Amino acid sequence: MKIIVTGATGSLGASITKYFAKEGHQVIATGRTKNPPKQLLEIAEYIQADITQPFELPEADLIIHTAALSDDKAKLKDLLVANVEGTIHTVNAAVKCKKFIHISSSSVYLPSPIPLQEEIAGKQNNKQLSPYGLSKLKSEIALIEKNTIDSCFILRSRAHYGPCDKMILPRILKLEKNGVIHHPGSMQINISMTHYKNVIQAIECCIKSDKKGVNIYNVADEQTYVFIEAIRKICSSIYGKKLPEKQIPIFVLKCMSWFKINGITPLLVRSFSQDMTLDISKIKMELGYSAVTSLEQSLPELKQWIESIGGINVLKTGAPHLAWE
Repeated sequence: MKIIVTGATGSLGASITKYFAKEGHQVIATGRTKNPPKQLLEIAEYIQADITQPFELPEADLIIHTAALSDDKAKLKDLLVANVEGTIHTVNAAVKCKKFIHISSSSVYLPSPIPLQEEIAGKQNNKQLSPYGLSKLKSEIALIEKNTIDSCFILRSRAHYGPCDKMILPRILKLEKNGVIHHPGSMQINISMTHYKNVIQAIECCIKSDKKGVNIYNVADEQTYVFIEAIRKICSSIYGKKLPEKQIPIFVLKCMSWFKINGITPLLVRSFSQDMTLDISKIKMELGYSAVTSLEQSLPELKQWIESIGGINVLKTGAPHLAWE
């Protein structure tokens, strides 16, 4: 197949590009940078494209749209330009593509004590969504309204992780200071996480499906996790030992978020203190999705990758090049 991947210089886009190139497909990668990583150029054709402006794409069997602005500190207007207008521009550019897969986000939902089903998005209080979450919800609405492609899929995943991750893992490892994990509150909350391999497995399910129109699915690891337990497993594996812990009261972080101290935001506080799990029964039933890995299974691979890029301190920087290391 001929596959176009937008946002290929990001962590998820890089993982998807590597996978489909390895599977023998012709991959065309897009991104904003003029100078993509040499590792990318070795396995894929590259097209420089700024999705905030109209652009063109060649004919292809499939386009996987991962490009987005995902900074939770970004202004709403910038998020709307990148994520809503960017999605519209990508759909317009994909008129010669047979199938379109849009990577959305669980941020279209508000936290809930019960697993979140697809149909609840947009029915909660949208004013309480984060700016990022609102922009992703609006990107979905725009896709539904503007879509000219016969077969379209929207995948809502949460907390991507795996080798190439320059966002979630660095944030978790930054909780460690001087050999101690400083975590906000008890973090005894239930969360969904999604390994890159499981996102790719969901994409494979979409490719095999003959469904027409726009179809929306949650995707995540099979099991849910207790957040603090997930952090303990990651840190114990990477540091090679169990680390002592110090708990930071949530009310302190809430005060810091009010005054925007040290980059603490209300969204960050909410993510540390409220359940957020996805119901994945729909994608399992309709597309035959089955997660191929889990956090515990992936720990040795994660540790090996971190060592290969230069260690923990390198990963903590979250540098852009890490997606292709």
